[in-house]
Amino acid sequence: MDVVITHGRKIVSDEVRALTEEKVRHVGEHCPGLDRAEVHFSEAHNRRIHDRECCEVVMSGHGHTIRAKAWGQVPLAAVDLVVEKLEHQIERTKGRIVGRSQPRHRTAPTETLYRVVRTA
Repeated sequence: MDVVITHGRKIVSDEVRALTEEKVRHVGEHCPGLDRAEVHFSEAHNRRIHDRECCEVVMSGHGHTIRAKAWGQVPLAAVDLVVEKLEHQIERTKGRIVGRSQPRHRTAPTETLYRVVRTA
C-alpha cells in the first residue's frame, strides 16, 4: 500500500510519520483491495479550539474510496481516532461487498408457508 503523508504548513516529524504510516498500513491489511492512502495533517488557528490538530485519511482502490477525519490535541491522538473510524468503515464496506457476492438464499415461497390445512 502506498501511503502519502503531508502537512499544510509544517514539516511532519519522522516519529509521527513512521507511526502514522504503520497504523494506516495495518488498517489497509483488513481490506486488500485498497492500494493507496493519503494522510493530511492540518492545524486550526483559533485559540479557543481545544483539539487543534486535524488528521484526514483518504484510502482508495478498486473503485472504493474510504474517507475519515478527526481532531485531537496532538497529531498522534488524531491518528488514533481516524484509525478507529477507518476500521469501522472498512468493516461496513467489506460487509456490503460480501453481501453482493453471496446473496441470501430464500427458504420457500410465501404461498406454501401460509397455506391453510383443514382437518376433518
